[in-house]
Amino acid sequence: SGILHICDTEEGIKARNTMHNRLKADAFVPCGGRPNTIDVNNYKQFLLEDGSPSSKLIVEGANLFVTAEARQKLYEDAGVLIVKDSSANKGGVITSSYEICAAMLASEEEFLENKDAIVAEVLAKLRGFAKLEAELLFREAELYGQALPEVSQAISNAINSASDALSTALETLSPQDQDQLISLFHGHLPKTLADLGFDKVRERVPQQYIKNAIASTLASKMVYKEGTRFITALPDDRLAETALCYIQEEKEVIKLIETLEKTDMSEEEKNKILKLLDAGGARTALSLKHE
Repeated sequence: SGILHICDTEEGIKARNTMHNRLKADAFVPCGGRPNTIDVNNYKQFLLEDGSPSSKLIVEGANLFVTAEARQKLYEDAGVLIVKDSSANKGGVITSSYEICAAMLASEEEFLENKDAIVAEVLAKLRGFAKLEAELLFREAELYGQALPEVSQAISNAINSASDALSTALETLSPQDQDQLISLFHGHLPKTLADLGFDKVRERVPQQYIKNAIASTLASKMVYKEGTRFITALPDDRLAETALCYIQEEKEVIKLIETLEKTDMSEEEKNKILKLLDAGGARTALSLKHE
C-alpha cells in the first residue's frame, strides 16, 4: 500500500519535489524534472540519517538536475558516483544526427519500410558508443583519482578540441584525400541507412556536414582510444598538425585493414590482427614516424 498525492496541492508538490530524497535505491536516474533540483544548499537531504546516500549511483538522464557544486559535495561527503549529463545524454545527441541523416538519405517511404532495421542498428550503435564512454570514464577516474563528473567534462572538452582541430585539418586536404576518408562517414551510419542512400551522399548531404561528421567521428575515435591526456598534452598549435597526421595514418590503417580482409588466413588470426589495427594502428604509426 502507499499514499496517493495529487500534484495540484501544496502537499502533493512537496512530496513530488522531494521524492528522490526519500526513496532508497541502488541507482537514481533522473530523466526529467527541473534544473538544479539538487544544489549545494539541499544536497544533504539526499543523505540518510547515518550520512550514507539514498542511492550510491546517480546517472543524469536529465540535464542539469544536479548542480556542479552539489555533485562535488555528494562525492566528497558520501562517495556518490555520478555519471554526468554530458556522458549519460550523448545517445540523444547521436540519435538526432541519425534522424537528420535519415531525412537526407532516405525518402519517407524508404524509411518507413526499413524502420525496424534502422532502429535496431541505431540502438546497437548507441550501446557501442555508451560502452566506449563508460570504459574511458571509469578507467580515467581510477587512473587519475578524479571524480566521474570531472572526467566526463574532460572527455567532452577533449572531443570538442580534437573535432575543431580535425575540421581545420580537413580543410587543408585535397578533394581526393577527403574522398578517401568518406568511408568514415559511411561507417558512422546505420548499415541499412547507408545501403539505402550512401551512393547519393554527395548530392544530398552538404559537404560541410560530411566534413563535420568525419571530424567528429575521428575525434571521438582518437579520444576513446588514446585517452583525454593525449589530446590535452598537445599545445593548440600542435593539435591541428597532430590531428592531420592522425588522419593520414588512419587512412593507411584503413588500407591495411582492407588488404588484410582479402588475405587468405584463418578467420581467428585475421580478426585478432584486425582488432589490433583498429585499436592502436594510427597511434602506433604516429609513434614510429616520430622515432
